[in-house]
Amino acid sequence: MAESVVQDTLIAAFKSFHTFHNKSKYFTWLCKIALNKLRDYYREQVHYRSKIVIPAIDSFNQIIDPKISAEEQLSLEELKQSVNSCLDSIPPDYRQLLHLRYYKELSTKEIGSLLKLSPRQIEGRLRRARLSLAKVVSTIHPEIKP
Repeated sequence: MAESVVQDTLIAAFKSFHTFHNKSKYFTWLCKIALNKLRDYYREQVHYRSKIVIPAIDSFNQIIDPKISAEEQLSLEELKQSVNSCLDSIPPDYRQLLHLRYYKELSTKEIGSLLKLSPRQIEGRLRRARLSLAKVVSTIHPEIKP
C-alpha cells in the first residue's frame, strides 16, 4: 500500500511540476501531494469496506507539522484509534451515512439520490446514526457527555 501511494505521489508530482511556483518548499509541496494521495487511497478503502478508517486530512496536516511535539502526535494517534473504535462499534449502514455526511460532506439530498432514499429518510437515519455513535462514545468514554 505504501509503495503504491508513493508511486502515485511521484507520478502526480511529475505530471503537475509545471504548477509548482516556489510558493513553498518543494518538500512541503510533495508532502501535500502525498497526503492527498493517501487520503484518496483511504477514501477508496472506505467505499470498499464501507467504514471510516481515517480522520480528516487536517489531522494529517498537523501530524507532519514539525511544531507538534511527540506527546501531541501520540495524543492524535490515540484519538484517531478511539474514534475508529467507536465507529467500528456502530452498524455499517450508520457508518456509511456518517461518512457520506461528515467526511464527504454530501447533503441529505445527495445522499438520498446515492442511496435511493428520500431526504426525510436520510435525516431520520442520520439522527439514529448520531444517537448510536453518541451512545457508544458515552459507553467507551464515560467522561465525555453526549
